[in-house]
Amino acid sequence: MASPKIAFIAESMKKFIRRRAFGNLANLLAKVHPSELADAIEALKSIDQGAILDFLIGKHKEIAADTFVELDERVQHRFAEELEPEKLASILRLMNSDDAVATIEDLPEERKSAILNLMQDTPQLEEQLLYADDTAGRIMTTDYFSLPDSMTVKEAIEQLQKLEEKAEMVFYLYLVDEENRLSGVLSLRQLLISTPGTYLKDIMNNRPISINVDTDQEEVASLVSQYDLLAIPVVDHDRVLVGIITVDDVIDIIREEAEEDFYRMVGSSEEEILHRGNPWKVVRIRIPWLLPAFLSTFVVASMLDYIKASFIYFAMFVVFMPMINATAGNIGVQSTAIMARELAFDRIQENKWTSLLWNQLRIGFIIGVVFGIIAFAFSYVLYPGGEVPKLVLAGSVGFAMLVAVSISSVYGTLLPLFVKRLGFDPAVSTTPFVSSSNDIMGLIIYFSVALAGIHFFG
Repeated sequence: MASPKIAFIAESMKKFIRRRAFGNLANLLAKVHPSELADAIEALKSIDQGAILDFLIGKHKEIAADTFVELDERVQHRFAEELEPEKLASILRLMNSDDAVATIEDLPEERKSAILNLMQDTPQLEEQLLYADDTAGRIMTTDYFSLPDSMTVKEAIEQLQKLEEKAEMVFYLYLVDEENRLSGVLSLRQLLISTPGTYLKDIMNNRPISINVDTDQEEVASLVSQYDLLAIPVVDHDRVLVGIITVDDVIDIIREEAEEDFYRMVGSSEEEILHRGNPWKVVRIRIPWLLPAFLSTFVVASMLDYIKASFIYFAMFVVFMPMINATAGNIGVQSTAIMARELAFDRIQENKWTSLLWNQLRIGFIIGVVFGIIAFAFSYVLYPGGEVPKLVLAGSVGFAMLVAVSISSVYGTLLPLFVKRLGFDPAVSTTPFVSSSNDIMGLIIYFSVALAGIHFFG
């Protein structure tokens, strides 16, 4: 829900555009921050959104470019597909290269080529689109500021004063040698406190932290976080400086990776958001993830059918099976989610896996004892007695709960570790399967304990 301020801006824009009060609209747009303007546009209906953006592109291209970057990804994607190529190209020229790439990278090749042709002189943009998705080369901006390391402090300050607003300045000066290879980095503070005649190469940090164009964006975010950087330089395989990634881009990366992990963990995809209005596309995204869990129910049904035919007390025990499966399944999912997150941030050291598993077993055992006692008391009160003694049935339920929860806790911890060892992403490959496999495991544990209880104490 939009804030009162955003709602007021949206309503005013709609009123002005429909009354064709373009002078009033221009005055309003000039006073509103692009991020607020983007929020206000998103609060409007599609037809009004298009009218406002068309007006901006026609009258205030710079505001249009700044606002477009702030729009929600779904709205950006729709406008990138619907806008006339000439209009889209006109605002792409005013964007930083990373924003321009993000806008057109998912467009059909024919439309993408047409837009690039209209922009002209875009070799850097075209080269950036050749890098793999989610790599430093794809998400970097080429609008950076660098200086030769042979310059003096005075010359560097003079160059800074001529700096274009579009360049991603941040707080670092990146220094290069004669062949444009990254040779060092210098903070603005160090530059300003140094004497004018000092050469930059004499005061620079000659061991700058940098990343390669092929570095995965998750690793980029990890490095920026680890070293508390505001920006990080990107170099090619010859250490030639080709771009930088700023902290605001890293924040976007972290949010994107978190959203991606969330969608994967629940068996969906972020594409679902883009296709929200198309149920058939969403169905095609979800079904492959639901199939393993669905098929596992046939395994459970077959096992129950077999147990029913061979276990005369089946009806008395089966009542309590959902309680055990649900509890064990939940703790398994908890352990899996926590472990997948720890692995994503490289917080787990291989030499500490044994102690980690031991700790999870203890946690699972304690939780199992708590729920085992509750399950014992609940089943003892609920079961009226009969062919199976109350203590035997209640004891079987309670003990099965203890064993199932303990094992599920360890299993939920082991599965992401095993999946990562195989080279897969734990966030993708574990959660859709952990619940279904826990159902099968819980069923085996419960009726094994029940059979043992009947055999020894019944």
